[in-house]
Amino acid sequence: MFENIKQEIFSQFKEMQTVFFATCDNERPYVRPMLLLYVNDKFLVATGTEDAKTPQLKINPNFEFCYFIEKDSGHGYIRGTGRVEFIQDIQIRKHFIDKFSYIRHYWQEPEDPSYILLQLHVDSFEYMRPGEQTSEKVQL
Repeated sequence: MFENIKQEIFSQFKEMQTVFFATCDNERPYVRPMLLLYVNDKFLVATGTEDAKTPQLKINPNFEFCYFIEKDSGHGYIRGTGRVEFIQDIQIRKHFIDKFSYIRHYWQEPEDPSYILLQLHVDSFEYMRPGEQTSEKVQL
C-alpha cells in the first residue's frame, strides 16, 4: 500500500511545476510561488542570494511546499516537507543552468555567487487526490 501511494504521488510531478514554497523567519511563515524542478527523483529549486528565502533557509533549513493538482475529477494537492541542502558542486549547478533556460536567464555561469541551487530533501508528503475530501500522510 505504501509503495502504491508513494508511486502515485511521484507520478503527479512533471520536470517543472509551480508550487507554493514556505520558509520561516522569526517564527513567522513566509510563502511564495516558485518553480519546483523534479529530475532523477530529486526535487530542486533555483534562487538568488538576494531573495529573502536564502538567509531564512540558512538559519532554518526546514521548508514546506504545496503543489495544487487539477484533474477532470476535481482539485487536490501534494504538500511536501523536509530540509534543504545548498548545492555547491559546480557540475551539478552547470547541469541545471544548461537544462533549464529560465535559470540561465538569471545566472549565466554556475560559479556565479548569486546563483543558489537548493535540493529539497522531502521526508513526508500529505496527498489529497483530486476530487477527494480527505488526505493521506506518507513518511519517507
